[in-house]
Parts: sequence; structure tokens; C-alpha cells
Amino acid sequence: MKIALFVLTLSFLSFSHEAHVQKNSGIESIKRAYAEVYADFLIKDFDRLLDLKLAFRDSSSILNTSAYAKILSSRSYIESRKPLNHKSNRSFNILEVDRAGLYAKVVEEIDNGALRIQPNSRNFNTYKSNNEPVIYPSTSRAGNVTGNTFPKNTWALTFDDGPRGNRTKEIVDNLYARGLKATFFMLTAEAKKYKTSAKYVVDSGMNVALHSYTHPDLNKASSSKVEYEITTAKKDLENLLGVKTSVFRLPYGSGMHTKKLRDTIAKNNYVHIFWNIDTLDWKDKNPQSVLARVKKQMKLTPKHSGVILFHDIQSKTVISSKLTMDYLINEGQKVCTVEDVIALQNGKPNDCK
Repeated sequence: MKIALFVLTLSFLSFSHEAHVQKNSGIESIKRAYAEVYADFLIKDFDRLLDLKLAFRDSSSILNTSAYAKILSSRSYIESRKPLNHKSNRSFNILEVDRAGLYAKVVEEIDNGALRIQPNSRNFNTYKSNNEPVIYPSTSRAGNVTGNTFPKNTWALTFDDGPRGNRTKEIVDNLYARGLKATFFMLTAEAKKYKTSAKYVVDSGMNVALHSYTHPDLNKASSSKVEYEITTAKKDLENLLGVKTSVFRLPYGSGMHTKKLRDTIAKNNYVHIFWNIDTLDWKDKNPQSVLARVKKQMKLTPKHSGVILFHDIQSKTVISSKLTMDYLINEGQKVCTVEDVIALQNGKPNDCK
């Protein structure tokens, strides 16, 4: 009898645990959906703010605003609750929110995360003296590039989070066909998974850079995790592809002013690369609206130059990046890799012509 009761108790506890796990999983799924709703709202607000800045000729960086920090935070929130390579392109609607309290909690969590993640893309002034480089691995301003100090009409196309099979290859082909080069900020884990695509980037003469091992928010990571995501990731990526990397980008741009992270980046002889044009292609799947957003932000840059952020894991980015390439060419803009622009600014040999 006691044995039977014991077995029954274990069965009940097992069932309760499974039910608890399923309940939590269900809540997390709803929170992900609500975060998608909020992200869509934030991006619409971002676009409205862009229009206002253009109308009033306000050239201050939109990427310094809390509105933009919330977009970065929303992406981090969503991706921490589903794989980075999730395939859902579904559009969510505020009318789907039927749990106002839970939605408010999600919004609060994302907004609080924005306080930690908010970047600072100020137009750092750099002055060259005694033949010293103006950009170099450092925890100071010299070790962080936003694109705001690039020479006039000079742009760097950058692609994050890949490589990703044929998507990356198509983007490379589009660049190659136009005589352009770009910088691919790779995740070491993805490069190992899609080695053929990673090698394709290298063999096409593109610029390979590091974007961490697995794309966590490193501003929340332990010291050992930071070492793995930067130092180990660098070694493994370079060994895998037989290249040397000199520039690094923090996932979500989070932690640009965190000493632990900047120390580790500089220790690995990296310059950190931010951006001053965000396509928001991770969420916006409409190539035409992505291009429109790029054009508006370009007009607001200090010297009509800078770093454009794309993600080559997104299927529609193949189209939106091609449209952007053609726009830059038609406008007579110079397109170079990040490494070449840095070399140009440092007075070193480069292919930025």
C-alpha cells in the first residue's frame, strides 16, 4: 500500500512538473508574441521620428534616442526567447493582445532593458598627430567607430549574424557583380555550421569580421562567457577560415561603454564597429520600406557617410541590400569595407577608391 502511494505521489509530482513547464512555455510564447507587437510599434514610431527630424532639419543622431534603444532591447528580448534563426515572418497586431497586464509587463521589461543597452553614437572627433593612427584597438574613442567621421560620401555595407547558406552567397554575388565589397560580421557558431558559405565570403575577397560566438547580450554575461564569445570566437573563426580579423561588433551594440567588454575587445586587437544607419531588416521584411529608411537616415548623417547595418540571415535582405547597393552606385557614392575606411583614415594603404 505504501509503495503504491509512493508511486502515485511520484506520478502526481511528475505530472505537476510537466504541467508547470508547459504553462511557463505557454506564457513565454505569449510574451514573445507581445514583444513582436511592441517591436512593430517601436519601428513605426522610429520611422515617424525620422520624418520629423527631416522636416525640421534636425541632424542629431536618431540612434542616440531612447526610442532606438528600445528597438534594440526588443530584438534582444525576442531572440532570447526563440532561436536566432527563427523562420517566422508573421506580422503581429496590437488587436491580438488580450492580456493587457502581461503586455504591460513585457513593455516594462523591454524598456528597462533599453536603459542597459542604449548605445552612444556621438560624432567622435579624431585628430591625427605625429603620424599616429586615429583609429586603433583601444578602450578610448579611438577604438570605437560609428561611421560619423568617415570621409564624405563614403559608406561601408555591413552584414551581421551569418553566414547563412544561399542567402549569404546571393548577397556576395550581388556585391561582386557590382564591383563592391562589404564587411561580414560573422558568428563563429554559424560559420562552423555554414562553412561553405563562410569560405565563399572569403574567396570572393570580402571583409570578414567577428560578431561573437553565439550572439548573446554580452553586457549581461559573466567574465568567462565574455572570453568565450570574443577571445575563443576569434581564435576559432580565424582557424576555421584561415583569415585574420581586425574589427568586432557587439551583439545588439550592447556594452559599448562597459569596461569589461571594451577591455576584452581591445585585448584581442580589435576595433569596435557600431553603425549610423540601421535598416531594421531583422523585423521589416519589405525591401522598399527598408530602402526608404536607409535613404532618410543617410540624409541625417553629419558628412553623408557611414556604416549601414544589414543582417544576411534574413531572406528579404537579399533584395533590400541589392536595392541599397544600386542606390549607392546611382548616387555616385563610394562603397568600401570597414577595414579599408579605417586604413584610409589612418593614412595607410587601402582599396577604398
